[in-house]
Amino acid sequence: MKSAVAQHSSASRSTRRHGHIVPEIRSDVVRRSHRILSRIVKSYFRSEIRGAERLPSSQTILVTHHDGGVLPINGICLGVHWYDHFGFDRPLYVLTHDLLHSLWDPFSRLLADSGLLRADRKAMDAVLERGQSVLIFPGAARESFRPFWHRKNIDLGGRKGFIAQAIRWGLPITPVVSAGSHETVVVLSGGHDFAKMLGIPKIVRSADVWPLLAGLPWGVWALPFLPQIPLPAKITTEVLPPIHLSEALGRDLNPDHASDPEIVQAGFDLVVGRMRKRLGELYDERKYPVLG
Repeated sequence: MKSAVAQHSSASRSTRRHGHIVPEIRSDVVRRSHRILSRIVKSYFRSEIRGAERLPSSQTILVTHHDGGVLPINGICLGVHWYDHFGFDRPLYVLTHDLLHSLWDPFSRLLADSGLLRADRKAMDAVLERGQSVLIFPGAARESFRPFWHRKNIDLGGRKGFIAQAIRWGLPITPVVSAGSHETVVVLSGGHDFAKMLGIPKIVRSADVWPLLAGLPWGVWALPFLPQIPLPAKITTEVLPPIHLSEALGRDLNPDHASDPEIVQAGFDLVVGRMRKRLGELYDERKYPVLG
């Protein structure tokens, strides 16, 4: 059981919004993580970012695709570059899969201190109400384990909730694409039929995959949550111009439009279309997989 001092300390670092507790990001933890991760992504992955100047100075919803199996390497690269660009006085919250927060209590606390929250609407609402920016991976496991030869494609799992949120809160969407992160492990098959046969979607939220993978250190394996050593693929991240949906769709949008399926679909198609186009161009620049 936590001591009274520990309980008070935990409460002082958290704020309740929309009935949801939002942990305060600890600058010391982020600085320490940034120092370590920056060296890794800039040497091992030769990470570079383009268009960092397009990151809005005001609140935004950042959306990116989910690549590289269980390790969201492109998200880690983006996080490093975010703090390179803004410093540590402007935190970035990231919505992540439930499983990450259920592995080990010390690890869960580290995630919370770093701004990683369980991906659900209440958590997102709570972060946005505080005026903070948030990074989301709508495609989740389905996109993260799409086959290697589909790495140039983006569908975000067909999940459109972030469009409704942007309309509801009147915020711009900042799309981010990344070439190379889906070359850190080779996904041979998503195993969707096998996952359904095993009943995985009923057990693990937003997961309908049982992939067959190739890479390090296991060679070829079909247990998606085994730890992997990512291949040293060069990763190029690009921040696209923020999309203000009212302007882009030519409509004077208000929060009620978040419930209009046609408007939400139009916004989704617009965002995904721009992301697909630019991601394809980034991959066209690459001469070889992994090497870049």
